[in-house]
Amino acid sequence: MDFKQIEAFISVAKLKSFSKAANSIYLSQPTISSHISSLEKELNIQLFDRNSKEVNVTPAGRSFLNYAVDIINTRNNAITNLCAFNNKICGTLNISASTTPCHTMIPSLINKFSTEYPQIAFNISEKNSGEIIEDIINLDCEVGLVGDVGKTDKIKSYCLGEDNLVLISSPTMNVPKEIAIEDLFRYKFIMREKNSATRKTFEESLTSNGLDQSKLDILCEINNMDTLIQFVKSGTGVSVVSQNIGLDYVSSGQLNISKIKGLDLKRYIYLILNSKRTLTPTANAFFEFCIKEFNVNNFPS
Repeated sequence: MDFKQIEAFISVAKLKSFSKAANSIYLSQPTISSHISSLEKELNIQLFDRNSKEVNVTPAGRSFLNYAVDIINTRNNAITNLCAFNNKICGTLNISASTTPCHTMIPSLINKFSTEYPQIAFNISEKNSGEIIEDIINLDCEVGLVGDVGKTDKIKSYCLGEDNLVLISSPTMNVPKEIAIEDLFRYKFIMREKNSATRKTFEESLTSNGLDQSKLDILCEINNMDTLIQFVKSGTGVSVVSQNIGLDYVSSGQLNISKIKGLDLKRYIYLILNSKRTLTPTANAFFEFCIKEFNVNNFPS
């Protein structure tokens, strides 16, 4: 059964004539007859009573006619909606962002984007970079912002900007503004979870400097930035976070920021997509907005 057969059936049923039906849908009468014959054979029912003067729909044909009309209407509606799809930027946009971009970039991005597209609602999920990459690969998320992209050809990554990590501490701890690498092992650490891009950057930098990261005194691991900040503010331990996250707390006197001498803690923030996925118009509009907003003209991975 195909659409041409169904359209032929509807036309004959309405016009009660094979010749009139053929003219109405621009087919030859033999073609119309062939479509009807094939349809009757496939359904194993007689759709029309034929005589020399006119063609009448059988009871079975009248029953099938309702379904046939619904099938064609559904097809036409689908075509209409798909034709409008590429120009329809609306609905809810799901964005997953790791802690640093979620706290420092997403609020201003959404503010600007929603001004341009006020009909869009947003669902923002804060996860670690590893979880977001997995969601993108599994098609559970269209757009992600992360601090690490890993190594996989299943992801397309677009560098949005640079980020620097710093050591944060409570003012009561009197940690100097510049601290030697070897002095890190004197403090208790409040660390992000293992899939965190921030933690990965910090630990890889220690290793590249010949230091044994396992000797860090890690008091606890926390997967929520607000909770981590509260632990550090209380003087329970120190932590490593994006400089941009710590600035507000520093200006209000709640935290101190220290630079670790000899340790390169520079990393990048990336917008990531599934390399095999076609974005919805809404997600594509957000992607293009980000590329323009951050003036991305080359795409390092």
